[in-house]
Amino acid sequence: MHRDWPRLTNIRVGAAGITNYPPGATFGPRKLREYEFVWIMEGASTASFDGNHIDAPPGTILLSRPGMMDYYQWAERTRTVHAYFHFQCEPPPPPWPESHRWPLSRVMPQEDVLRPLFRYALVLLNETRSLRSSLFAPCVDLMVRAFVAGKTGLLAEPKTDLPPPVEKAMSFIRECARRDPPSAVALADIARAAHVSAEHLCRLFKSNVSVAPLECLRLMRLDRSAALVARSNLTFKEIAEAGGFANAFHFSAAFKAVYGLSPRDYRGAVREGRPVKGNPLVKSLMI
Repeated sequence: MHRDWPRLTNIRVGAAGITNYPPGATFGPRKLREYEFVWIMEGASTASFDGNHIDAPPGTILLSRPGMMDYYQWAERTRTVHAYFHFQCEPPPPPWPESHRWPLSRVMPQEDVLRPLFRYALVLLNETRSLRSSLFAPCVDLMVRAFVAGKTGLLAEPKTDLPPPVEKAMSFIRECARRDPPSAVALADIARAAHVSAEHLCRLFKSNVSVAPLECLRLMRLDRSAALVARSNLTFKEIAEAGGFANAFHFSAAFKAVYGLSPRDYRGAVREGRPVKGNPLVKSLMI
């Protein structure tokens, strides 16, 4: 839905910079007249927005709104470094959610889009007025859009709502799928890594992942193979060996069952720019 949100209009920048706070410092209370992005670069903070207390470790980005009363308690034992900038814009129309429903903070994943854009926004503030006006508005629009929608990661992240044994098994399966050369893996090996019985693990996979553990491994290996089919000059025999398949024929049959095309046709489609089918497990679990 966030792709259908109209662009923010009449974006104007206010105060901006990077501030170092000694241990135990505080700031506020203050009533905001503008929106403010704050990025906790080092240290930590407990932020309060209209009485809502938010723990903000390093990597947290906060977005406060006009009319809010804010207060910051910085880390007691270490310095805190944070970047910030204020901005104004017209109230975004539907289908944007109303601004009082926007999240107040998000902890960034390991690879995210917001922190590079934050740096870019601060750099733009030192540019000429004409360059700043042409580039700052789309930068802030993308930041707000990604922040509100929760689409901040640059890389797909695995599901985090799986039962712990499934999480452990998935981590082990991912490791096995990346091994070069591949090695034989039995269901008992996966169950041992998950610290449960094979029978219990299969039940958990059936209810949470929709495929059995060994099928999950096979689909992950096929996903790696699909990347080699599309983006390498390796022969299909070499790709089959890299994916742990018995031979090129077995690999081709398994590949076509998942992707709807033979490896040869898949490679041709990708190189001609035609759309190809994705791996269902990767799509559902974002592995």
